[in-house]
Amino acid sequence: MNTLKKAFILNLCIFVLEVFAITWIMTAAGNGVLSGGKLRALRYFTVDSNILMGLFSLWAAVDQGMVLKGKRREVSTISYVLKLTGTVGVTLTMFVTIFFLGPTIGRRSGFFSLFAESNFFLHLVNPVLSIVTFLCFEKTNKIAFKHTFTAIIPLVIYAVYYVREVLTHMTDGVIQKGYDWYGFFAFGFKTANIILPLLLLVTWLISFVLWKLNRRK
Repeated sequence: MNTLKKAFILNLCIFVLEVFAITWIMTAAGNGVLSGGKLRALRYFTVDSNILMGLFSLWAAVDQGMVLKGKRREVSTISYVLKLTGTVGVTLTMFVTIFFLGPTIGRRSGFFSLFAESNFFLHLVNPVLSIVTFLCFEKTNKIAFKHTFTAIIPLVIYAVYYVREVLTHMTDGVIQKGYDWYGFFAFGFKTANIILPLLLLVTWLISFVLWKLNRRK
């Protein structure tokens, strides 16, 4: 089995796992850590990044399938750029869960509560499978350096949404309960002024490293 066919199969697997996990979190009661039933689950970057990963994996699988069938000469550049973007998003999700949410939210509810039920797939399985697929079976030189910045666009959009939710749900200068769900403003806006730029920098570094490791030698 050649590398392209393996990438095709793995992308289909990622898509199926994403559909499974997203459906699970949206139809669950929403009583777990960082969970929410129905459309409420869309407030989490975890869910949004995994939805994008699923869509981009399906796009790539269709593109790769056409090449395997001889209907296209090679996988398109946009497929690779989308896969970089999606992989960056779920990798960030996994790292934030392990290194930030684990020591904060996990300290109260238990570290492994962040990987319970649907979050086992959203926070761990899907990100790891996405990284392995992108780095091992989709190596290419088609992704330009500038696209390492393109890959952080989803986080920028989400950051605007998150800050807006906080600023529009304040009473007497205090954030209403449930609207700083990641705890970025736990110690006031000064903390957020550090965390949000740091997240953007970390996201770009993830993008750069994945891009670098993905390139053909």
